[in-house]
Amino acid sequence: MSEKNLPYIIQYPADYGGCGFWRFLWPQLVMNMKGLASVCHSQLYIRDFLHYKKATAVHIQRQTKPMQLTFFQKLSDVKKRMNFRLIYESDDIIFPEDIPPYNQAKEKYLSHTSHAKEIMELCDEVTVSTPFLRDYYLNKTNQKNITVIPNYPPLFWIGSHFSEELILRNYRAHKSRPRILYSGSASHFNFSTDDKEIPDDFSHVKEVILANADKFKWVFVGAFPKSLMQFIKAGLVEYHPWQNLDNYPRFLSKLQINMWIAPLQENDFNRAKSDLKFLEATAFGLPVACQDLCTYAVAPIKFKTGEEMIKRIRETLETEETFLNASRRARTLLDGRWLERDENIGKYLDVYCHPYGHPMRKYV
Repeated sequence: MSEKNLPYIIQYPADYGGCGFWRFLWPQLVMNMKGLASVCHSQLYIRDFLHYKKATAVHIQRQTKPMQLTFFQKLSDVKKRMNFRLIYESDDIIFPEDIPPYNQAKEKYLSHTSHAKEIMELCDEVTVSTPFLRDYYLNKTNQKNITVIPNYPPLFWIGSHFSEELILRNYRAHKSRPRILYSGSASHFNFSTDDKEIPDDFSHVKEVILANADKFKWVFVGAFPKSLMQFIKAGLVEYHPWQNLDNYPRFLSKLQINMWIAPLQENDFNRAKSDLKFLEATAFGLPVACQDLCTYAVAPIKFKTGEEMIKRIRETLETEETFLNASRRARTLLDGRWLERDENIGKYLDVYCHPYGHPMRKYV
């Protein structure tokens, strides 16, 4: 297909952090590199209508503010004249009544629910990352054209750090006190200064983490529960600040981790999340114990309580055979999830090029 005949896509990412890359910027890069589409993006709203003259689709991510609503109302009028598709994207619940109180994003969205809903409903379609999130927005909005595009890790970003020889060597080196990783943002933890204890994503596992600090070397990257501060200061628990996305895989690959954990509180916000921790851990060939929620439906190793989490860790790391079996099983599940696979990047092209429910859609 010649460049002039390629689909022309304009993206408005919400940020240049994790979700901006997972949902927009990495797919954009793959589509451009493979010559599947001509995709550009901006965080500044382009008001010159000629910019949209040849657009196939405009994809907007997590826009919620009053001025954003005003802009996209005007863009919706332009769409009717230019005949492009206007698509909304959300990979999280953004309605504050269903964001847990420990999550720092809750306050950010408190006054913007109605604006986000209006923007969603003026679009032709909404893309989300999980089936639970699709059903949530079907119930919360009048938008009925909602399509699931799961999160897919790019092979070029995190796919070159797997070595069975290396993880086996690390397993043997730390057999007496395995290194267990949690990597995640501060949004999972309650940092309130109030006396009132607000349960967060680690409330049900923090006691067993403390009780087993001599048996496992707990490693936190990005953030940690405030109750672990004294253990970190004493060197009993290891902490590393968050890394930029470019360095993130290289940094984690040097930590000699033996297994990951992915605890979550049981609430709709977490049920709507995607399985990023499973994908990241498995990209390194490492087993990961995941909370037993629909979030991690594909994960082979699950737990509900802190005690179950410790049990699953011990079972998985008991012998080289159990460890390698868990690693190989998870890697097999990951094989179909790389972003570069035709059927995965093809989901974006289906949504951009064909209306919701169109028979020409091959992958969604």
